[in-house]
Amino acid sequence: MSVKSLYLVVAVGVLGCASAATNSGNTRKANELTAAEIAQTHADNLSAYDAVARLRPNWLAPHGAMTASSQASEYASVFVDGQLMGDVNALRNIQAYQVGDVRYYNVAEAGAKFGVRAGTTGAIEVIMKGPTQP
Repeated sequence: MSVKSLYLVVAVGVLGCASAATNSGNTRKANELTAAEIAQTHADNLSAYDAVARLRPNWLAPHGAMTASSQASEYASVFVDGQLMGDVNALRNIQAYQVGDVRYYNVAEAGAKFGVRAGTTGAIEVIMKGPTQP
C-alpha cells in the first residue's frame, strides 16, 4: 500500500469517527421526551397524551397492581410544573406544542422526587414551555 493510500484510509477513518461522535449526541433517552423530538417527529400538533403514545408508549402502560381495597390508579401519576394533575389521562388536556420537556420516573425515582403524591406506579413530569420559548 502506498503512503498516499494510507493517508486516505486514515483520513476517512478519522472523519468517520468524528461524524459518529457528533451523531451520538442525538440519541434519545428512554425516560425523557423533549420538545425538539416532539417537533422533529411532527407530533407537536397532537395532545401530549398522543405524543407520548406515539414516541414512548410504555410510559402509558399500567405499572401497578390494583387491589379491591385500593382507590389508587394502576397508571403513572402526571405532574405538570410540579403540580399533581391526575393519571395519564391528564395528558389529554395538554397540547404537545406547549410542552418543553416530559420525563418518566419509575416508582423509586417518583417517590424521591414527588413523595407520597406520586403513588406506587411511577410518575410523568411535564415541564411546560415558558412564554419566551418557541
